[in-house]
Parts: sequence; C-alpha cells; structure tokens
Amino acid sequence: MTTFPVSGECLCGSVRYTVSGPAHCVVHCHCSMCRRIYARLVGTGATIEQENMTIDKGEANLTTFEDSGVRRQFCQTCGCSLFYFAEGLQGMMFYYPSTLDGGVHPGHPKGGEHHVFVGSKAEWESFEDNLPRHKEGVGLAALIK
Repeated sequence: MTTFPVSGECLCGSVRYTVSGPAHCVVHCHCSMCRRIYARLVGTGATIEQENMTIDKGEANLTTFEDSGVRRQFCQTCGCSLFYFAEGLQGMMFYYPSTLDGGVHPGHPKGGEHHVFVGSKAEWESFEDNLPRHKEGVGLAALIK
C-alpha cells in the first residue's frame, strides 16, 4: 500500500504537487469531452479533499479552462492536465494519478475504482478489466466508500 505523502508533476516539471492522503476513489471517464481534453480514450481522475493537495512549485504556471461547471487546471508550458474541480463538490477535487512520481498507487480502497460514461465510449474501445461500469456519470457520493 502507498505511504503518504506522494508527489507528482507535469510533463516538463514546471508544476510539482504533493498529495498528503489517499484518494477516495478513482474514476475512468469515457465521455467524448474527456477524450478531446486529454487526447486519449479515457480520462482518469483520483478524488481527494482539497486540503490534501499542495502545489509545491509552479502554481503561477497553471492555466485554467472553465466549462459546464467544471474548472480544469493544466501546465501552460507543456499542456499536461493536472487538476479538476466540479461545481457542487465543495472541498473536493480530482487530480490525475498518472502524473504521480514512479506510478505509485493513489491509495483508493479496493472497490473504489469505476468506469463512467461508458455509454458514450469510442466505438472501437474495449475493456479488459472487471471494474464496475456505469453507462452515465455517477454522483461522487455514490462512489466514495
């Protein structure tokens, strides 16, 4: 199991962060918006309390894109997506665990990983795991154990 704190950074290293506690859940989103934003079939986010996130370096290098009640932050130098804040999730946020140093586990509990919006996945995408699949989005409260 992961020992906290853990750190991560964007591709170019301009922005570094530290996570001081485990994720509540990890969500693999297959919606068309995530495919475009992240230029891949799925966007994977880990949910934590905002108080468990510290920007150690490069906060001024973060750029924000807001749309549909969502605020996304990414490095303005390399374009790496780092953080996601949604309306209605007071005190909570998502970060992208693929940016953690060394590929460490984000600490979410067993059973705390889900696929969402599989009803709008790319037609050529296939699944090779047994994680729960939700046709649409699921309220965060339903995913946090």
